[in-house]
Amino acid sequence: MFESIVQASEAHRQSAHEVVRSLRMALKGCPECRTTQMIASPSLGICDDCGVDLVALPR
Repeated sequence: MFESIVQASEAHRQSAHEVVRSLRMALKGCPECRTTQMIASPSLGICDDCGVDLVALPR
C-alpha cells in the first residue's frame, strides 16, 4: 500500500508543472464601483464598498 501511495505522489509531482502552465488568473469585479479583484474562492461574493453582487470579468 505504501508503494502505491509513493507512486501516486511521484506521478502528481511530475505532472504538477503542466498544471501550473495551464492556470490563468481570473478576475471578478463590481459593475457599480468598477473595482476588480483576483478570484481566490469558488464564490464571487459581494462588493465591500456598495454591496452589489460581484461578477466574473471576461479576459
